[in-house]
Amino acid sequence: MPALVAAGVLTLAPLTFAPAQAAEAPAPPASGNIRDDANLLTDAEENSLNDLIDQKNRGTDRARFAIYTTDQSPADLPDYATDLGKAWGVGDQGKDNGAVLVIDMQGRETFIAVADGAGEYISDSEAETIANDTLGPYLTDGNYAAGLEATIDEVYTAAESESADSNLILWVVLGTLGAIAAIIVGWVLRDYRKVKRSAEDEMRRAKEENPGLSIPDDMRRDYIKYRYANRTAPVDPDQREAELAEQETETKDTYTRYAPTFNAWLPLYATMPHLYSGSNHVPENSGASGGGSSFGGFSGGSSFGGGGGFSGGGGGGRF
Repeated sequence: MPALVAAGVLTLAPLTFAPAQAAEAPAPPASGNIRDDANLLTDAEENSLNDLIDQKNRGTDRARFAIYTTDQSPADLPDYATDLGKAWGVGDQGKDNGAVLVIDMQGRETFIAVADGAGEYISDSEAETIANDTLGPYLTDGNYAAGLEATIDEVYTAAESESADSNLILWVVLGTLGAIAAIIVGWVLRDYRKVKRSAEDEMRRAKEENPGLSIPDDMRRDYIKYRYANRTAPVDPDQREAELAEQETETKDTYTRYAPTFNAWLPLYATMPHLYSGSNHVPENSGASGGGSSFGGFSGGSSFGGGGGFSGGGGGGRF
């Protein structure tokens, strides 16, 4: 009898310890930065979101963002998103500046995998906050396009804001003349606070003139960032406008304009918030022409450019 029991155990053992197979990564999108296998978006919505990512990519080289939606739950979403970022080559080669959002509709789970270079600007906790607080409520309500638009804005805003702080810290740490570094940092902070106070005064006066005007917190933050990025008026406004108009005719693109006041900025922001939230899009920052995807270089607007550096960073949530 013991021999029979032992034989039974030996027979069952291979079944007990058989390893699970990892989900195979799908091919990257044929064009654009989004693969919507869960069919959450209309064609028009997907095109609009792709255009927004392209615009963001042309204005910075600190992040490249791609999106994948699925209705087939991976075994481990964080690992799956990390592997997907590697397989798709999200980010610019040599910069490790990619980030990829995976939405699992079956498991009601999201994860934003962040490559190491982008992780210098977008922390794991920020990625988690974006997934939970920005994207999650929209997904719960079934408002997918609006949720992804807000998520794209938050990812690039985090990259820009954190990068500014990181650059200041790096300057202080690496600078050999601590006193000079302290003076410079102090000057930057004073300059920012001065601009912020001025922007807040403008918004306060606008509300006094128009009591029915609503200025949500995100709009307030966007105007302060815009005002700081555009605190100096063009030397010759007419010449600058002519240059931008000429560039727009050649490139078929749209560029950020200078608005001297909150009241002048508001209609521009209402029409094209991604151009007037602090990450300026102007010809000097556009670089060479390219293909318009997140899998490419800074110049082309793409997020797919042979990027790497996905080592497990990021954050996610449930909805």
